[in-house]
Amino acid sequence: MSDFLRGDDDEVASFFAFQDVITAVLGILILIALQLSFSINALKGDGGSEDAEVDSQIITEQEFIVKRKERVEMERRLSLLRAKNREILAQKEAIESAGESLQGAEESVRILISEIEQMELDLGVLDQTLTDKRETLRRDASKLGLLSVQSEIAELTEESDKDSIIISDLKKDIEKLSNSLSSSLDELSEEKKRKDSVWMIPEKDSDGKDPLLITIDGKRMRFEEFDKPESLRVLNTSSLTSSFEAGVEKYDKRKFKIVFLFKPSGAIYFERVIELAKELGFEVGYDPVEERQKIIFSLPD
Repeated sequence: MSDFLRGDDDEVASFFAFQDVITAVLGILILIALQLSFSINALKGDGGSEDAEVDSQIITEQEFIVKRKERVEMERRLSLLRAKNREILAQKEAIESAGESLQGAEESVRILISEIEQMELDLGVLDQTLTDKRETLRRDASKLGLLSVQSEIAELTEESDKDSIIISDLKKDIEKLSNSLSSSLDELSEEKKRKDSVWMIPEKDSDGKDPLLITIDGKRMRFEEFDKPESLRVLNTSSLTSSFEAGVEKYDKRKFKIVFLFKPSGAIYFERVIELAKELGFEVGYDPVEERQKIIFSLPD
């Protein structure tokens, strides 16, 4: 029997064992290549995720444009406020020169104070927004190395500081204006009080009777002798007859005559009090006065 593996038969040869080895080696190499391919794809996927997370933190140019627009709007409002200050100064001068009414001046002060408060609220909101945005931009610039972003932050900070200085100076000017306007309002108030006050000085009559002045409005009757402020009595008109009788009970009709001053709100009592005075035998006179007018029944100081 011939030895097949040893090659005793010169005409027969076998490569099956060699083919098996080659096939096994190729299978191992293909498996290693597939594993490397999967690993590379996984790494690329993770890297793409990190890039997406970083990109989501980058501040866009659109946000910077929005902030610039807010700054321009703030400057515009500051300009309007300066114009308003000039208008208030002009109103103050008009008040001092032409004597504008106290009510109009007070209304101007209230409007100015309201606008100042609204400006302070808007400024606080804008300052907080800029502060938050600066901090966010600084962190992102530090992480990503965005020199242009850092430069933009520096410009925004400088402009914000300038706006703060302008607003601080503006507040000081407004405070000075308010103090000056308050002083003018006080002077106007005193002048208005003097205008609304009237001294009543009775003329001497031949009958020798002293006048008893009775001022009547919708709620009260004031009884007062001439140049005797201590004689003043104020009674309620809700019980008209009893109040009137109580007010004149100590006055002798032979020595006193009654002068009625009716304010518009007290005109409804005109006929009744005239009738009561005549029934008690008093000589009667009367005259209308303005509602807000203060009557001083004495000689001026």
